[in-house]
Amino acid sequence: MARISTYIKDNAITDGDKLIGTDAANKGRTVNITVGSLKTFMEENAEFNAETTIFNQNTASSIWTVEHNLEKFPSVTAIDSSGGSIIGEVNYQNNNSLTITFSAPLTGTAYLN
Repeated sequence: MARISTYIKDNAITDGDKLIGTDAANKGRTVNITVGSLKTFMEENAEFNAETTIFNQNTASSIWTVEHNLEKFPSVTAIDSSGGSIIGEVNYQNNNSLTITFSAPLTGTAYLN
């Protein structure tokens, strides 16, 4: 097998670019897959639950109580009122509600999915 010692960094991904993969339907044979064919496959076959709950905290508070009703323990991203990402301690009360605790009172938005 050839050894690659250097490569050209390419930040532009196009539909014609190829990936090396394994074809499970063909006894694990190694195949080249184009980004375009992978994109088409995902568009036609993948199921994504893109439901996102957006919670706005309009009054400054160090504890945000969020009722999301997503029936799961969602990932949480919090953004302060100036648009910066903020880190808080997320505590799941159950699969429909959580609290986010910050070190100081803040206003902002939480995105849950």
